[in-house]
Amino acid sequence: MDLSRFRTSRNLPLLFAGTVFLGTAASAQTAVPASAKVQEPQTFRVGLKSIAIPSPSSDMNEIGSDYRVVLETFAPATNRLVAAFNRPEDLHQILSGGTAPLPRYALVEVPRGAEFVDVDSAAFKTVADSVAKEFGANLEADLKKGEDDLNHNLKELNSNSTSVTMGKPFPLGTLFSKPDAAAFGIIQSISTTGPETKMAVAVVVLRAQNRILVLYLYSIYKDESTVQWMRTTGEQWADAVLAANN
Repeated sequence: MDLSRFRTSRNLPLLFAGTVFLGTAASAQTAVPASAKVQEPQTFRVGLKSIAIPSPSSDMNEIGSDYRVVLETFAPATNRLVAAFNRPEDLHQILSGGTAPLPRYALVEVPRGAEFVDVDSAAFKTVADSVAKEFGANLEADLKKGEDDLNHNLKELNSNSTSVTMGKPFPLGTLFSKPDAAAFGIIQSISTTGPETKMAVAVVVLRAQNRILVLYLYSIYKDESTVQWMRTTGEQWADAVLAANN
């Protein structure tokens, strides 16, 4: 596999779409779980390995396989959803059919084409450098292509589906960089028929047990404190995943 062509930014429109469409998709679920307790780190199968993935923060829990299927709709075809985290009160809302944007949530995905590929430290650097370039000059073009793909897919699922419009992205550059983890940030507005929602996202690419994982951390953008939370939480989450798999 040519890891120098590893891409993440084109996947963002599908992932942002979960912010505004998740409530509608989840309304088909009939059971609403009670508020969950803080979980111990769980393990997930990735490329024949069991990888431990702690929660990104103390107020988020992994939603479990029964409800994770709701988010599968918004995973790009090139990726496989491994884990999904959100606050228990938000899970209650979306499984009840609410349509308000999710304040904060997080996803863990693995690239299908690389799931069974052993990635050493040198190859990971190639991946991190490739993603860094994506969040540079080509970001807007990649997101536009992703927006077109998203709206096509939504129409395929439901001919009456509302189109998604994404505003001009505001890249935040590299949030942090370490030998086995690197993170990049973006602020992006997204709208359907309702008010525009401005989201901040950290995209964390890391190497755990010689497998590549992509961690997406989302928050509704309010001010600079949102970016600081995203940077701090993203780095702490990456450190926790790496420590749990040493």
